[in-house]
Amino acid sequence: MMRGTIPILLASMLAVGCNYTKEKDPPPPVDVPDTYSEGAEVPPRPEHKAEPVRDARWWRSMGDPTLTALIEEALRRNPGVKAGWARVRQSRFIANQVRAARMPHIGLTGGYSIGKSIQAFGEVRAQQGIGSLPVSYEVDLFARRAREHQGAKLDAQAARLDQEALAIVISAEVAEAWFDAVNSRIEVAVVTEQLDTDLKFLELVELRYREGLNSAVDVHQQRQRVAGQRALLALADGQTDLTDQRLSVLLGEAPGREFPIDDKTLPDIGPTPEIEVPATLLKARPDVQAIQKRVEAEDRRLSAAIGARLPEITLDFTPSYTWLNSDIEGLLDPITGDPLGARSVHGWTWNAGAHFSVPVFDGLYGWSAIKAQRAVSDQLLEQYAEIILTALLEVESSLTLERQERLRIQYLEDEFRLANITLEATRDRYRAGLSDFLPVLTALATRQISELQLVSSRRQLVSYRVQLYRALGGAWPEAFGEPEND
Repeated sequence: MMRGTIPILLASMLAVGCNYTKEKDPPPPVDVPDTYSEGAEVPPRPEHKAEPVRDARWWRSMGDPTLTALIEEALRRNPGVKAGWARVRQSRFIANQVRAARMPHIGLTGGYSIGKSIQAFGEVRAQQGIGSLPVSYEVDLFARRAREHQGAKLDAQAARLDQEALAIVISAEVAEAWFDAVNSRIEVAVVTEQLDTDLKFLELVELRYREGLNSAVDVHQQRQRVAGQRALLALADGQTDLTDQRLSVLLGEAPGREFPIDDKTLPDIGPTPEIEVPATLLKARPDVQAIQKRVEAEDRRLSAAIGARLPEITLDFTPSYTWLNSDIEGLLDPITGDPLGARSVHGWTWNAGAHFSVPVFDGLYGWSAIKAQRAVSDQLLEQYAEIILTALLEVESSLTLERQERLRIQYLEDEFRLANITLEATRDRYRAGLSDFLPVLTALATRQISELQLVSSRRQLVSYRVQLYRALGGAWPEAFGEPEND
């Protein structure tokens, strides 16, 4: 009865190991819509005519060579980018370590010993040298080692995609810092011009006060506005230093570097670019591709955990060379009666064998390892879904915010135009002595606030475009980065 049970058991184990189907390019665990709710979409292309994903170097469309140079410098020198390349190399070497389990293991051992023994009829001196070359190889019956190696290679590919995602993030951060630096100069120029206007009004109010045409209250109020504008100018000047410092750190330098920002303006970003259908986002976003690779990797490790419960066969072969020299004193050959003296022997020996093992009881260790690996796979699938939803949300949000900001700019431009008309009208009435200074003061404050809001809104529109490009991802050119190819 037992003779028949063992082959059946082994055959069932073999069937379990061979019944595994690899998960490749796992589909999105959530439904991806056909179009975005905002922006212009192109109709889906037939699968056999799929176009390559656009170049991720979106900043070239901004038309600013200084920005292009700064981003490319940051992608070479930023400490976070350098650390990312170290993680890529680390993951590749780990994959090499895992691959080693699939190779034969060859060692070299050697030894030398010398000894002396004293007996009743004499003493023996002996020297021995031995060298061997043990070779062992685990037969990967159920591809357990192969699955572990495949998982490690997929992890290395995911690390490379993480680096591409990091490069997109760094490029967006450099662009934001650069546009902040440009915008801070624009704000300084605007506030400086407003301060000059306030000073001119202060001269007018003081002149009319000396002539007895208005009260001291008007003078105090205008002096208060001048003081407020000077405080705002000091804040704007400080902001220029902060933006320059942040840009320096992103470029891998200590704060203090000077940048050619004078006479720079914010770019005209133009209309919203043509947006591909949401399904292309899965191939364009490196972070989505990275989590997809990790899902595949954990699937391979799950297979390896199952394979660890199946039989293992290890082959051994060890050739050896032995040399023995002995010197015997005080003993005679029982046949010839001559002293035995020194004798030496040497020669090759070898042994070979095969070892079979299968876990019978391990305190539920193997079963728990399989369940734990399955839980890791389930966790990554949920992260896969979360990353896809986040990517879709980022694109949708960028499109919505850009559309709303364009509308807001239109209203702010109208407000600023009307504020100028109101200021001119109240100023003329004040000069003609038809009103006091309060309407002028109110109109002046409204105009200056409207102007600063317009500057801020134009800067925000550029930021939303940067966020859109960042959300869309893109194909990262191989020529970028990869300082070493180990």
